[in-house]
Amino acid sequence: MTYRTECWRAVEIAFESAAAYRNPFLDVDLACEFVSESGRTIRLLGYWDGGRTWKVRFAPTETGTWRFRTACTNPADAGLHGREGAVESRPYAGPHELYRRGFLAVAPDRRHLAYADGTPFFWLGDTHWTFTSEERFDESNDPRHPSQFRACVDRRVAQRFTVYQCNFRDGRDFHAFGRYDEYLLETEAGLLPDVAFLQRNPDPKMAYLADAGLVIAAGLSWGGAILAEGRTERYRRLAKYLVARYGAYPVVWTLAGEVPGYAGGDEEREMADRWREVALETEKWDGYGALQSVHLATDRPFPGVYAGEPWYDFAMSQAGHGDLPISASMYAEFRGLHPDLPLVESESLYEGIRSIEENGPRTVTPAMLRRVAYLAMQNGACGYTYGACGVWELQWDAAPPGGFWAGWGSLKWSDGLDLPGARQMTILRDFYERVGWHRLTPVPTLVSTLVRFKNPLLQERLRPSVTADEEMRTVVGYFDGPSWVPVQLRNLAAARYRARWFDPETGAYEALEDARPEGGRWVVPPRPGAGDRLLVLEAAE
Repeated sequence: MTYRTECWRAVEIAFESAAAYRNPFLDVDLACEFVSESGRTIRLLGYWDGGRTWKVRFAPTETGTWRFRTACTNPADAGLHGREGAVESRPYAGPHELYRRGFLAVAPDRRHLAYADGTPFFWLGDTHWTFTSEERFDESNDPRHPSQFRACVDRRVAQRFTVYQCNFRDGRDFHAFGRYDEYLLETEAGLLPDVAFLQRNPDPKMAYLADAGLVIAAGLSWGGAILAEGRTERYRRLAKYLVARYGAYPVVWTLAGEVPGYAGGDEEREMADRWREVALETEKWDGYGALQSVHLATDRPFPGVYAGEPWYDFAMSQAGHGDLPISASMYAEFRGLHPDLPLVESESLYEGIRSIEENGPRTVTPAMLRRVAYLAMQNGACGYTYGACGVWELQWDAAPPGGFWAGWGSLKWSDGLDLPGARQMTILRDFYERVGWHRLTPVPTLVSTLVRFKNPLLQERLRPSVTADEEMRTVVGYFDGPSWVPVQLRNLAAARYRARWFDPETGAYEALEDARPEGGRWVVPPRPGAGDRLLVLEAAE
């Protein structure tokens, strides 16, 4: 049998078992080894898909012919064991950068993520925590959109987002924040995947996301779900099965949400230890070595719970929704402690929700979320995940007054999809790719304020966050403090810089007179207006 596909695009290969199994999920394993013309080998698990049907999904990482051969833990099963064939892989001809360049890896500098060919990858995510439990594939209650799910995906693709951040939300004994699904069912024969549910719900969504060229950042459940009796083994088995079923898609495994948790002490350690076992199970079976991380809890400092462990490829911080101070120093501190761990800000101030504040909640504005996004990027992060009220939790209709969800925000999903902050995230990505963000690193010694206060938090708010390349030819500063505070840049290497202000709300530039440092020092002129701005200096000689 010969199959055909494009490089990095998954093809599905089906087999029929010759033997009948009481529990095909637990009693037998199917593996398939693929070997390219160059000798590259990828070993993948097959997955049971109901009845006597087994499937293997494979995405070739090189062009040419890949030969495959199956191996079954029951060698007597002629339908599964020793089956041979080939996959013909041709160059990808579509529009998506993900398939032109390949799945994600950690870049050699350990500061950012990259495609397989080494091209820097800008993480711009959109949050969909309830993509299986609430998001509807073939329904919509907005006449502009025939499908709720596809409308959300298509809009973010058009806005140049690169990541769909979601969670399978398995949780038989865990029901915080709405409905959860059960992927594994208790039967008389033992634990079995709910194949009908998988085929009906996540299968078409995962395929649609892959076809849209998005990286799928997926967790299994929320952190506390694993603390119930017997759940560690359940999640190990679920991880193994989901890796087999979806591992040939452009997936990043994010393990679980809110880990290590908020209880502290033994419970927090137990949660982290149990999820580590699941992460190691994922690492064991993933033939592509897909990146792994975990959605961290809202702690200060950011948890370094798994830092340094071989399976843990990058960190996903959670700045939170206003309940704790959000500052440049929290990112700088984490990067200082973990310089070899790329950092993504994965949850902060979803647009349109009611924030959690000591002095009372506020509706989160684009300016509020924009500040966190730029602070993160200017202080060592390699990406940002946006969230919108009505979309992150997927509200079919606006939440009724007085209910749980109304406390967070009451927007209908299609109204949340239209919020203006998402367009400003497109501006964020365009800006950083234009200035070569992956070459820039934070340089706090470049800046000094000419007004000083004893209060360290106030002093920090006065200072812009500044990044620069190694040769000091490109310098970028984010200014969101009071516009009346004079700021001086120092240690500038070029004799003359082209200077511009950039408006992160509109994407417009405003030219300044060239900066001509004296002794490497230059006083920044007042920025236009009171809103946030970025200063861009580019060496002119």
